[in-house]
Amino acid sequence: MTDVFKPEGQTSSDNFSLSANQNLEKSSVSQSLWGNISEDSKSYLDKKGFHSPDDLLKSYRELEKAYSSKISLPKDDNEESLTKFYSRLGMPDDISGFELKLSKEDEALADDFKKACLSAHILPKSAQAIYDWFSDYRVKENEKSVQQWNDLSAAEFDDQKKSWGAKAAFNLEQMKRGIRLFAGDDEEAVYHLEQALGTKRLMQIFARLGEAVSEDNPIGFGDNLKQKKGFDAEAFYRELFHDY
Repeated sequence: MTDVFKPEGQTSSDNFSLSANQNLEKSSVSQSLWGNISEDSKSYLDKKGFHSPDDLLKSYRELEKAYSSKISLPKDDNEESLTKFYSRLGMPDDISGFELKLSKEDEALADDFKKACLSAHILPKSAQAIYDWFSDYRVKENEKSVQQWNDLSAAEFDDQKKSWGAKAAFNLEQMKRGIRLFAGDDEEAVYHLEQALGTKRLMQIFARLGEAVSEDNPIGFGDNLKQKKGFDAEAFYRELFHDY
């Protein structure tokens, strides 16, 4: 009963042989088309619909054609081609196309920065990223610089106090007197002067100035002081500050 639907003269063994031969033939053709490649690679090609090298080559040529029609890399020395190329990438025609967010302190430099970016073919998004990096870097460097200055100033302050020894407290008061005479309450002026001179030198100068104008100084500027006859004030103070 099992052979009732088979054509006359065909047996099960005949079907098996035919099927085996067909599979062998298909495998041989596949192997000859793709060469010696792995089964994993063959499976990948089948999934992508590439049944022959011709299919793969056709797909690649279409991809190459589509890509080259969208982007064509110009030569470095061809400014016109470069301009067209970057224009297709989103480069504006002039600086009005740069919408950058700059800090208030840099607003005056905005146009110059945009011109530099335009000239260097830096796209607006990249220009913003560059500025943001620089702005953050500058803040960190300023903080580092301030910390270094504070550390140096503190070290010089301690060193000068040690140098004064037992007179440190007295000289510090004289220094404050000299600073008040020179700058009043202008702390910013004193800060800039300290940066210019250094903490140690500023302490020495203003301590001597404070001592010079002190009421306790036998020769000074106090209202209740009497200068000796023939006293040369200019020569005295030149000598007092001869190191400075």
